[in-house]
Amino acid sequence: MKPVRRDAVEGLDKFIEGWEHNTYLPHSLRFSGWQMADEAHPAGTGTPGYRVVHKTIRTFVFPQVSMTFSNLQLKFGTGPITWGEPRFQGALNGRTPGTFLLPESGELEVLANNKVSYKWQPNVQINMTAHQEDTPSVNHIEILYALPQEAGDQYEDMIAGGRAGVATLTMMIDRIYGERVLGPVITEEVGEVFEDWHWNRLLGGRSVGMESQARLEQIDGNKFVERLSEVVDGHLHRPDKIRNRIKIASQWYWRAEAEPERVQQYIGYWLCIEALELEENSNIAPIKNRVAELLKVARDTVSVPIGRIYSIRNRLVHGTAREVDVEHVERVRALAVALLEFHGLGLVTPGSGAGLRWAVGLWDAEGSGPAT
Repeated sequence: MKPVRRDAVEGLDKFIEGWEHNTYLPHSLRFSGWQMADEAHPAGTGTPGYRVVHKTIRTFVFPQVSMTFSNLQLKFGTGPITWGEPRFQGALNGRTPGTFLLPESGELEVLANNKVSYKWQPNVQINMTAHQEDTPSVNHIEILYALPQEAGDQYEDMIAGGRAGVATLTMMIDRIYGERVLGPVITEEVGEVFEDWHWNRLLGGRSVGMESQARLEQIDGNKFVERLSEVVDGHLHRPDKIRNRIKIASQWYWRAEAEPERVQQYIGYWLCIEALELEENSNIAPIKNRVAELLKVARDTVSVPIGRIYSIRNRLVHGTAREVDVEHVERVRALAVALLEFHGLGLVTPGSGAGLRWAVGLWDAEGSGPAT
């Protein structure tokens, strides 16, 4: 890696000036870079695209197959696969796809007066390499898909748009030929495609944060054990039916948290709510009753906002809507989180309570006052 002079990096001083310390969570830093571009296919001049390559399991096709549609190309054959990715030395994968965290190291030292000293080593060096390699010749299916304009230009949005765009086709292949054909994923990438189906790989879009930017917090170990033991003991004394509902709801919550595609996120959070509050019917009155109870307001106050959230769920599940904006996902998430806390912890924390008020239109987006 060759050092670069500070005065040769555009925007560095402005970046340093805006850099915050002692944040709750580290900031996400994004970068941009390309692979496989050439003179005939300059970076940034193609159509945003998605690429996925599956290894077939001891299965080959003859003759070799190439099928081209208006916005998609499929190749089923045998040969080497070129793939690549950015690699952040020493970084850990984040909770969502395409996010990374540079961890810091530290040691605790217990002092004679029963106090503790934490000695930490900051880690603020981002070492990124643009990895690219060719596999040996393998049997595979490769799909290149030109993304629609509404897919966006962020990594997670492009991945989500690509998965959604090829889902019907891959379902058809899977149901005709089974998992021996759509085997392990060799590579899943975003980038751009051209009229001749040349592929430029986008390394950018991923984000990396530095743990050392966040403020240091200490949790009392005794209180941690006391608090967690209390909620676990309360959970174990619940009827099996209630414990199972909380378990299923928790699984839907974690699935939604890790999902890059907003439609699937929305549905996942709603299913978390359903698992907690609804029986085997579509009457959402119990949700309205519960939210009114938690907020100490009349049911009529929350009925319409919750009805809107449910209406979006219906349109997404039944295919009459194909996308959902970030704010609507945040509202259904706030509802799911508050109900999950109520059932799982026996209370709603202040932050989640404010989020719930905002979700049903009783609080503004910053939680600073009543909505107008």
